[in-house]
Amino acid sequence: NLKVARPDEFDLVFNLGIPFYETIVVTPDPQMPGNVRLDLTRVLDLLKDDPRKDRRAILKLLKSWVDENRFLVVNKLCSFMQGSFTRALNRIAYSIKVDGQVSVLTHKMCGPAQTIFVKGNMKYSVDFVPAIRLGAQQNVLPADRLRYYSPAMLPYWEAIAKPLKTPSFRSANREHPEPQTSFRSSFYKAEQALLRRKHPNCRDAIKIMKKLRDTKTNLTNLKSYYIKTLFLWKISDSPDSYWQEHSLTVILTNMFAELTECLRQHRLPFFWDAELNMLDVLTANQVTEMYRCVQGMSKQLNLATVHRSRAS
Repeated sequence: NLKVARPDEFDLVFNLGIPFYETIVVTPDPQMPGNVRLDLTRVLDLLKDDPRKDRRAILKLLKSWVDENRFLVVNKLCSFMQGSFTRALNRIAYSIKVDGQVSVLTHKMCGPAQTIFVKGNMKYSVDFVPAIRLGAQQNVLPADRLRYYSPAMLPYWEAIAKPLKTPSFRSANREHPEPQTSFRSSFYKAEQALLRRKHPNCRDAIKIMKKLRDTKTNLTNLKSYYIKTLFLWKISDSPDSYWQEHSLTVILTNMFAELTECLRQHRLPFFWDAELNMLDVLTANQVTEMYRCVQGMSKQLNLATVHRSRAS
């Protein structure tokens, strides 16, 4: 419940259930904080001994998705998904008919998502994000982050096939790049549970910050997940009473001050692994543009609070 307006963009995460997924060996990626590598050696060995026809087909498919060391490869999975979506859309001639209304569909790959744009009597887009479902016991979170995951008592989490954008992690060989085996750890359900346990002021403040962001054309790079991450860090650094004891205006004043500081430092740590700077995917100019836009917001909110208190 963090939407602020009539939605025209939707995210749909669909989990790919690999047989014997609990035997996947999950290890942190030493070169990319917040990411993991997935070793399917045991999965492939178990499938090799399974005579069922469907399992043989799955074995053949998974073999095409791994590298020589049997690590799952992001690029291969994404290419398979792209081909599957293209074939499916070709079969329906890139259009759908609902209640007599025909909508035209277009498709492109956006990061980890297969995005379908729908244009008809309604106009919207849907991001289909493939995720590898993994068991709770397979997470590699450090102890200080595990304390925020465990209370949700979730039996699973996901690894997202998100192609790396950060320049420092690109292969030096552009013609023959190394297979990308680094998957982004995703704890969406745990984040959702963490936010739900807080006073409504917390969620309302997120909505208002998004609303204010949407009024500024030079804040288009301030993703909703960046705002959510800012609040997750505030939750971890503040007592539960903070959200109830302070007004929305005070909370927003503080949160814009913290956002301003993050942008000034060009650093917003990933909540589940602080070594990952989420702003690294942006250019210095993009971050500076956002900083210049928000640096006065905290002061403006503070002045508004003072004027309101004097008037009363």
